[in-house]
Amino acid sequence: MGAKKKIKEYLSKGVRKLKHRKGFGVHSPFAYAIITEVIEEKLPYYAYRRMQSTYNKQAPISHKVACLLLRLANRFHCRNAAEITCDGGYTLLPLIMTDSRLRVTTLATSETKTRAQVNLSWLSKRLPQITFAEQFEQLDESAPYDFIVVNVNPYEDQDEVGRKGFKPSGVYAQQLVEWVMAHSKEDTVIFVRGIQSGHINELFWDQICDRDDVSITMDLFDYGLAILKPRFFKQHYIVAF
Repeated sequence: MGAKKKIKEYLSKGVRKLKHRKGFGVHSPFAYAIITEVIEEKLPYYAYRRMQSTYNKQAPISHKVACLLLRLANRFHCRNAAEITCDGGYTLLPLIMTDSRLRVTTLATSETKTRAQVNLSWLSKRLPQITFAEQFEQLDESAPYDFIVVNVNPYEDQDEVGRKGFKPSGVYAQQLVEWVMAHSKEDTVIFVRGIQSGHINELFWDQICDRDDVSITMDLFDYGLAILKPRFFKQHYIVAF
C-alpha cells in the first residue's frame, strides 16, 4: 500500500470514529446493542491473552479482528460455522476458542490445511472441531450454518477458489451470494473480509447489501457484517471499528 493511500485510509477511519462511534444515530435497539456491546466492547474475554501471540505482523488478520470474531460467535451462541476460504488458521482460532461445542468447516487447499494445522498445533485438543473441505460440495453436508466467514486467502488466488465449483469474477460473487443465502438460516451471522479491496469479496458484499432478504448490514470499513433477521426492516449502518 502506497503512502498516499495509507494516509487517506487513516484519515477516513479517523472521520468515521468521530461520526459513527458508540452507536450514534442508531435507533434500532438490536443494532445498537450489537454495536455497543459486541463491536465496541472493551472488556477482556478469557481467550484474548491466549490468542495474542498468534497475531503478529505477518498474520492476515489482526488480534483485534480475531477478538471481534470471538465476541460475535459468543453473542449469537454459534455452534456450526463455515469459512470460505481458509486463511491458514487465523480465522479458525477465535471460532474454536469460543466454545468447545462449536464446529467449523473450512474450504481449504492442502497447503492452507497444513498451515492451519501447524499454526493451531498448540491448541491440539480443539482441532477435532475443524473439518477441512476441498470442494464446496463438502460444505453442503454441514449446512445450515449460523456463522459464515467470507474470507480472503493470502496464499491462494481467489479465481482459483472460484474454479472449485464456481466461476471467477462477478459471476463467482453472485453464485457465492446464492450459496451463502441457501446455507443460512434466521440469525445467521455473515462476516466478510475485504469489502473495500477491489477484490471479489467487495462484489460479494455489495450484492449482499442489495438483497431485500438481508435486513441488517454493517460497514466496518475493511470488514462487513450482515445478520439475517427476516422480520426486521432493512437497516444499513456505518460503524467505527
